[in-house]
Amino acid sequence: MKLFPVVAGIALAVAGITRAADSGETRILKWKDGKEAVFLLAFDDSCPTHLDKAIPELAKRGLVGNFYVNPGKGAFPPRSAEWKKAARSPVVALQNHTFTHKGATTAPELDEELARCNDALKDFFPDPKWPRLIAFGKPGGVPWEVPADQVDQLLAKHHLFHRPMFHGPPFHQKSVAECLATIDQALADGTMGHIDFHGVGGDWHVTPMDWYLAILDRLVEKKDRLWIADNVHYHQYLTERESAAAKVIKASGDGIQLSLTCQADPALYDFPLTLETSVPGGWEQCQIEQGGKVTTAPVTNGVVRYEARPGPETIHLKRK
Repeated sequence: MKLFPVVAGIALAVAGITRAADSGETRILKWKDGKEAVFLLAFDDSCPTHLDKAIPELAKRGLVGNFYVNPGKGAFPPRSAEWKKAARSPVVALQNHTFTHKGATTAPELDEELARCNDALKDFFPDPKWPRLIAFGKPGGVPWEVPADQVDQLLAKHHLFHRPMFHGPPFHQKSVAECLATIDQALADGTMGHIDFHGVGGDWHVTPMDWYLAILDRLVEKKDRLWIADNVHYHQYLTERESAAAKVIKASGDGIQLSLTCQADPALYDFPLTLETSVPGGWEQCQIEQGGKVTTAPVTNGVVRYEARPGPETIHLKRK
């Protein structure tokens, strides 16, 4: 298991408290739930086959896909009601691919494309929270003349961030074996890997259906080791983790109090991090409380694993 150590400054708040050695020592795991690597599935251009073929197969397996849609482009409006229904599924994460996929030659043109896509997506999100982070996928095969610094400014204005550069069949992987190797490589490296699609079993830039099913089945096979993620949640976890710090406020044989902070904007970066904390000997179950939310987790070899959000709310660990 790979860990991302970021603790620091473990100190007793009250003189005279005794505790087991290292009680309260906390580590932030590299990836959610202690998974070894991350994998993203992305689907571009609002292809009809995404509704007809891709999403049903994801739902069968409980795998999330990131759908970079163009709400103002021909294939989307006639099936808008179906997309709205699909967006309620836990396996569908809608992302911004511009409103019309026509490209952008000026900053004002791009500004309008990003804003109109975001506005269209507002009605599709089951969670009404706004503003919210959304991943942005640059459309290909169209004019694109906006300087990179202006693109970045507009993405920040609309709470967008760049997704990984497109990498998928039939352009980059020329066989199903090469697709499966992409998954295996992410696990070997302990990093983020991704496969990006256009048409699935039809439409354009087609990934054959047998390839697609083999990719999904390999992800299911590796699901205990891989975090198959919504691109936004991956981005939040990585950004928070990179500046996160855990600190013991108080520790005793009866309980531990921790703070968890990071430098990212808490209004947008509020995804829970996975922590592991050493607890006193004899604890078998641990109660975790933060911000009024209470959960219970088992203690294994003197360590409890749990989720907590960076921010001002203290984490309370107690023997259950």
